Amino acid sequence: MAFLKPYLPTLAEPSRIPVHGVPAPRTKLSHAPWKRVTHFGHKAHFLAASLMILTAKRTKRCASRQAQESATLPPLQRLQRSLRFYSAIIPVLGQYIFRPWLRTLGVEKMGEDELIAEMDDWGSKRLQEALLDLGGFYVKTGQVLSTRVDLFSKPYTSRLRILQDSLPPVDAESIREIVSEELCGGGDLSELIRELDDEPLGTASIAQVHRGVLNDGREVAIKVLRPHMEPVLRGDVANLKLFALTLRGRLPVDYYPVFCELERALDGELDFLSEAQSALKVAASIRHNALGKELEAPLVVPLPIPGMATRKVLGLRPSAFQDAVSRPLLRFDIARCKANSYHEATMSNQKWVEPLQTEELGIDLGSSAGKALGRRILEALTTAYGRMVFSSGFIHGDPHPGNIFVLEGGKVALIDCGQVAQLFREQRLLVAEAVLAAAAYDGSRGMIELLAKCVRKFGVTFFEGQADEDACAASVALYLFGEKDVVFPGGYSKEEFSDKSPLRQLKSFPMELVLLGRASVLVKGVAARLDVAWSVAKKWAPLAKDAIAALCSEDECRLPAWALSSAAHQGASGSRLRFRDAARGCAALVRRWGIEKAATILTSSSKEKSKD
Repeated sequence: MAFLKPYLPTLAEPSRIPVHGVPAPRTKLSHAPWKRVTHFGHKAHFLAASLMILTAKRTKRCASRQAQESATLPPLQRLQRSLRFYSAIIPVLGQYIFRPWLRTLGVEKMGEDELIAEMDDWGSKRLQEALLDLGGFYVKTGQVLSTRVDLFSKPYTSRLRILQDSLPPVDAESIREIVSEELCGGGDLSELIRELDDEPLGTASIAQVHRGVLNDGREVAIKVLRPHMEPVLRGDVANLKLFALTLRGRLPVDYYPVFCELERALDGELDFLSEAQSALKVAASIRHNALGKELEAPLVVPLPIPGMATRKVLGLRPSAFQDAVSRPLLRFDIARCKANSYHEATMSNQKWVEPLQTEELGIDLGSSAGKALGRRILEALTTAYGRMVFSSGFIHGDPHPGNIFVLEGGKVALIDCGQVAQLFREQRLLVAEAVLAAAAYDGSRGMIELLAKCVRKFGVTFFEGQADEDACAASVALYLFGEKDVVFPGGYSKEEFSDKSPLRQLKSFPMELVLLGRASVLVKGVAARLDVAWSVAKKWAPLAKDAIAALCSEDECRLPAWALSSAAHQGASGSRLRFRDAARGCAALVRRWGIEKAATILTSSSKEKSKD
């Protein structure tokens, strides 16, 4: 047993055993193996204690940060933000009442068109500045307003588009600290990530995205939740609910239940683990039709990298942007675009290239080439959302133009799956019936009653006192799915701010229908912006027929697309094997073979020497 003595000092000398809280006897380091091992054991004990202290500090720091981020906004701060919002919005709204009144009195000397242009210009500047200053959920509200080119004048929609992807970023040091805590346990980023760009690829109201390179050479888009954002967002929603409640009956629709539902939807947007699952479901849904047949995806959805998803950080495969990194759809409102700009914006040798500004592009969107591009974008969006609705009922609920990118050759990418909705079987059947009725609408009483029945079954209710509630309900369905030039029954108007708007008569509107409506209204808005004639109902009609055929069987309950065995195929949603990836894999195999071969030779050599 003598040979064990250098390795078992604590068994031979119990007095040297380090006791918790009692320092071990000091030992001079000498060449004696006994003393050397004891000294190293003492140092190991000291290092272990140091690591425990550091871990405790890190845990305390993480707990403190989590408590700050989950805490509600203090009443005083919430009041301050509310006052800042009202001080900005009241003058903007008030001028449209006060200044025309002054004009009738002869105080305002401008003509009507000139006065409206001046009010729009001043109001849009004031609103943009206020929303940028406030941030939080007010920015998300501005994003929705910026898409409504059918409701608001060009100064408002143009200025508010900056809210889609050009918000002031969080500083790079804070981003690195969050990524370190979430993915590396607070350790150095070099354990996982070789490069992380300081400049974000895009910034939004809840998160921002940075390009990174993992230690194995793979590129990754890292989405990071803005720090301390949750209490701000929840406080803002509470303020907006109060605002909607105060102006109930004066706005084109009762936005109070809408903000209540959006408040519930925040939970998914603030949890990137949930978003990672949603991205997988959306990608599977757009690759299948209502009958469960796997098809080519009409657009690209960036998918999460396994193991790189936490509540605050999400690593995404940049395959959606490796062919081309183009501008989001919101930049295509400028009347010039270049046919080969997508190719020029591609990544070269794994380097991300800043895409061209649309001001520098060269094809008029009103030309035949521009129209073809517009139709391709609309076809991709319409098909993707149709498959989401009818193949699985799982809907991407935040389709503003900042989340839609145009890639090389007119391909489309859809990002940000934080806000989603799941339609159950009966709801999907109701949507299918409503779409088919809207596509075939001829103004007859039978069609009006059919549309009204679908809307009511979905859970939509109306205020009492309607002269013809069926006509009002049918008008809501036609607003969502009808043709651009359809005439609403009962004299109802398509203008949301009109007193005869059917939306003004809504008492309750389910969240699922809100998100579905956002998708159909988005497609209509994109068609209006690109000046392309488009019918959502006619495009969705074949998908709706398949859905009815697939879902109406009581004996067989067909799985949603995201639960099918084929949902796991095509792990990167439209990705393909690249030569550089194959070359890297071959190099790794050759390197491994060389190491194993060298180890075999060394082992054989050692055996021969031992025999000698």
